[in-house]
Amino acid sequence: MKAIAQTLRALMMTSVFVLMLVVVGCAPNPESEIISPELGAQLAAREASAVVEAVPTPEPLRLANMTQEEIAAGLPAEIAVALEGANPANGETAAMTNACIGCHSLDPAQQMTGPTWHNMGDTAANRVPSESPAHYLYNSIVNPNAFINEGYPSGVMPQNYGDTLDDQTLADLISYLLAQHEQ
Repeated sequence: MKAIAQTLRALMMTSVFVLMLVVVGCAPNPESEIISPELGAQLAAREASAVVEAVPTPEPLRLANMTQEEIAAGLPAEIAVALEGANPANGETAAMTNACIGCHSLDPAQQMTGPTWHNMGDTAANRVPSESPAHYLYNSIVNPNAFINEGYPSGVMPQNYGDTLDDQTLADLISYLLAQHEQ
């Protein structure tokens, strides 16, 4: 009987020891890479004995931190001049009279045919890296298929606003959309 008890005790101690090895083996290594979009490049660099540096995520651009020149860069000269005296209230009226609000909403939770205008000024500052916010909005109005937002159909927005809206109305509309920021 004593031999059975000793065998059971030895078996139990061996089981506890094996369990401890398993638990310790599962502990995370704080020095290992984390799963991220850069993991492949980090592993390749480590294999090549290169130094791996994590690059911080860039801070999105905000209209509040941009100069008027940065906001309007790249606009056609006549639109840039008109934008200087633009009236956002007239732009809101233009959005209603040209049926823009039939496809776009200021409510980010309201899914419509076109993208939301909620926070559009700051969104436009980051949408196409090579375009200023005003230039992106101008192109979106007069050449709406130049950049299609993911999840939205192309060819729905009228293609003739560059011909039917005068420079001041375009500038007022751009001014209204730029005013939708920091939301």
